[in-house]
Amino acid sequence: MLRQQTTSRKAFLLYGTLLVLPTLIFGVLYWRELQKDFQRQSEAVPQRAQDGADRIVNRMQERLTNLVVGESRRSFYQYAEVISPEDALGDDLALQPSPLVKAPMPSGILGWFSVLHIQGSESRVQTFVGSDVPERERALQALEPVVADFLKRADKLESLSEIAGAYFQDEVTPVPLTALVVNLVAGVGGEPSSVKEVGDALRGHVQGLRISDFRLQFYLDRGEPRAIASRRIMLSDGPALLGLPADAPCLRPLIDLLSVQQGFVLDVAWLFRSLPFELAAQLLDQDEELRVPPAGLPFDSVGSIYAEIYPVTALGFDTYYPGDQNYGRLEVQAFTERMDERNARQARGFLATGFMLLLTLGTGMTLLYRSVRRELDQAHRMQNFVAAVTHELRTPISTIRLHAEMLMDGWVDDAKHDEYYRRIVRETHRLSTLVERVLEKSRLKENVTRPVVGDLNEHVAALRDDLQPPESEPQDLAFQLEPKLPHVWLTAEGVGMIVSNLVENARKYAPARDEPILVRTRWAGGSVLLEVLDRGPGVPAAEREKIFEAFYRVGSEQTRTTTGTGLGLHLVRLHAETCHAQASVEEREGGGSVFRVAFRPAD
Repeated sequence: MLRQQTTSRKAFLLYGTLLVLPTLIFGVLYWRELQKDFQRQSEAVPQRAQDGADRIVNRMQERLTNLVVGESRRSFYQYAEVISPEDALGDDLALQPSPLVKAPMPSGILGWFSVLHIQGSESRVQTFVGSDVPERERALQALEPVVADFLKRADKLESLSEIAGAYFQDEVTPVPLTALVVNLVAGVGGEPSSVKEVGDALRGHVQGLRISDFRLQFYLDRGEPRAIASRRIMLSDGPALLGLPADAPCLRPLIDLLSVQQGFVLDVAWLFRSLPFELAAQLLDQDEELRVPPAGLPFDSVGSIYAEIYPVTALGFDTYYPGDQNYGRLEVQAFTERMDERNARQARGFLATGFMLLLTLGTGMTLLYRSVRRELDQAHRMQNFVAAVTHELRTPISTIRLHAEMLMDGWVDDAKHDEYYRRIVRETHRLSTLVERVLEKSRLKENVTRPVVGDLNEHVAALRDDLQPPESEPQDLAFQLEPKLPHVWLTAEGVGMIVSNLVENARKYAPARDEPILVRTRWAGGSVLLEVLDRGPGVPAAEREKIFEAFYRVGSEQTRTTTGTGLGLHLVRLHAETCHAQASVEEREGGGSVFRVAFRPAD
């Protein structure tokens, strides 16, 4: 039995170690990795902000490049109110409105301009807006001073030779001469229809042109931002006038042409504000935000990290003054507070999960420990029961055998025959009681007797004579039955077994000396109480619930001086349960114990 208990304890400890230890190790390792991940995220915040800024810049460059490429593909002669398209059919000169004035405006462009630089003549500026622009005349008038200011700045900073060397490519673009002349006549304020007089001569001739790429330029005009894309156009080898009437007035602009300057005015508000914020909504993570830097220090966003965007420089604009490069600065703000809050939520979630896991493991281990403890206690009680039953059986059997042999062999005087017979009967009764108690425990567990309504005092009073000790022994029992108690639910057998077992238990462990054992009934707390009071050593508080368990006895069978099997009080509880009553024990005032069974009133 001891080996089984030791094995059970070792199995419990081994199971607990194998279950709890790996869980704790895994939890600690996971927590460390979680903290490392938080650290990596914190260290990556500046790069994340910069990556977000780079994504926005790249998409801005893509949108601007698409816009410039689209304009680069536009034929230069379309920069006029009226044009003669290349694919016109028929003998007559075909004139029609330019796409610049009959089509809607592309997003990001406020208008177009064209400037003819004619030898010996002042340059003339033409501006154009699309068909969907409201109040077109006012829009055109607003464009003229912008273009005029741009031309003044350009003339101060670049010469024709510098332009030719820096921006023009070797590639020559052939252009129908008719389309070129119509554009030049309109550019100097002439009537495009005047080209009809030499239209037949122009038909079939081409003029080689050198066209530069668009150059992006940005500057501040009295505080107002201007973003302009412009290109230069020059004749490749002089005017192609072979076979043409050189004295025709409509050809004079071609003969005196120095260069053509064309371009378009960009919408700064769209390019430097609307577009980046539109892209930011698509490209930035939830912890990032694009913003315009505050005028003062960013006290409103302590703990955040920024990546700066300088759109003027990033988009490839040339500036006239170094300070213009800082215009439109934006910041990609990475909110470390949001990341810290999210990390804190993850940490709290992990800790909550870990706590619940530990609570579950702790609960499981506690239940397992209690189960093992119950098994060990049961094994211990069974060990005590076997020892007690062995002793209880051996003693009466030995006594019966001894007295029977003495009587059979004639070693007893006739005067003592009756005494020996009484001893044999007493020990036989003791042996029978032991067997009956074991059988009664099994019977009460298997068959439940239904209680009936009865008078508790009447049943207890009927037991008075049977409970009194023999006449040869001192009286140790007193009864105190409170009158007029309400009827309760009970069984006659149950009341008899409860009282007899409680009285026997008191006589065994707390024999009466100065004060008799008291059996009493009374009304208290809404229940009818049956109590047996003694003046013994009492029951320790830790043992008061255990003594009602089967085979449980306080102390060890090897050192105990009183006899018993640990079934008496257990039978008291079983019979109390059949009567829907509750058995308990508590300390008696002045010393001793009060064994109490609370019966439920029938009313």
